[in-house]
Formats: sequence, C-alpha cells, structure tokens
Amino acid sequence: MCKKLVQMMQGKIWMSTNSQGYIQSTSLVLRFQIQQTFNRPMFDLTNFIDQPKSNSIFRGLQVILADDDGVNRMVTKKLLEKLGCQVTTVSSGFECLSSLGPTMSPFHVVILDLHMPEMDGFEVATRIRKFRSRNRPLIIALTASAEEQVWERCLQVGMNGVIRKPVLLRGLEIELRTVLQRAGERLSS
Repeated sequence: MCKKLVQMMQGKIWMSTNSQGYIQSTSLVLRFQIQQTFNRPMFDLTNFIDQPKSNSIFRGLQVILADDDGVNRMVTKKLLEKLGCQVTTVSSGFECLSSLGPTMSPFHVVILDLHMPEMDGFEVATRIRKFRSRNRPLIIALTASAEEQVWERCLQVGMNGVIRKPVLLRGLEIELRTVLQRAGERLSS
C-alpha cells in the first residue's frame, strides 16, 4: 500500500533488510513543489484524488466508518462526503458497536477496517450480525490485503463488500453502488 501511495506521489521507496532477512529500515524520497500561496490549506485532498462531482445518488446515506488510523479515516471520510454521504467516524471496533447501539441505528452502511487492534473488523461484523438482520446495516470491509480468501472470510461473517486500500474515489463509488444494488437499497433520496 505504501509503495502504491509513494508512486502516486511520483516518489521512490525501498527497504533495507538485516542479515536475517527482516526489514531493518525504510527509505522514502518524495518531490514537493513549493508554492507561495498562503490561503490554501496545507493538505488539500482535491489535488490528488480523481474527482467526479458530488454524487446525489448517495446523498443522505448514513455511513459509520471505523478505522484506527487517523489519516486513513480522514481521507476515506472526505471521499465519502464527496459522494454525498453523511459520515460518522470512530477509531475502534468497540466505538463502532457502541455507536450502533443495541437497537435500530440510523446507519445504512458500516465501513470497517479489517485490521484494527483489540477487535478487528471481522469480529465487529460478527457481533453486528449476531444482533441484527443479515440485511441492515450493510457492512463493507476496508483492507490493504490482496489475498483472495479475504473476500470469502468477509462473506462468512456477513459482510456485503470489500474496498481495497489505498482508497480512491472511483473505487469507493463503484463498490458502494454495487453493494447497495445487491441489497436492493434505493440509491436516490
């Protein structure tokens, strides 16, 4: 995932290993262009994300996003908001379950990072499905894993889709649309 992000930023990354083959250090070279504008935000996502304009088909869709990494959480939230979703973020599986509450919740979609500490996305999905319908809320996994068996395991615990990291707007839009269509949800408000 890091290599792909660095390449998108036109940089280079490499790792040095020790005599036992374990990674000892990572080196990264990025080129930055300095501009003399003081009114722009320091980290403007719109500059390096492919950007269809706000998509009204997702307008009003209530999404809860659980990811322990603050940067990933912020980027994914901004992308979901660009699609028109209303997003609540949490940083752990426990917070996600607390936000969903014991009865009906306002969330249509739960997006779970599969590799959170303490309680991973698989465990969170299992607990959601234990106390809720197989249909509501829809659950989408968020992972950097390229392993084929990830999707099979997601299906086994009742998830409805998988989004691969790094999260890009177009991929997020396609997977969200696919999951909603499979579930027979209405796409317009």
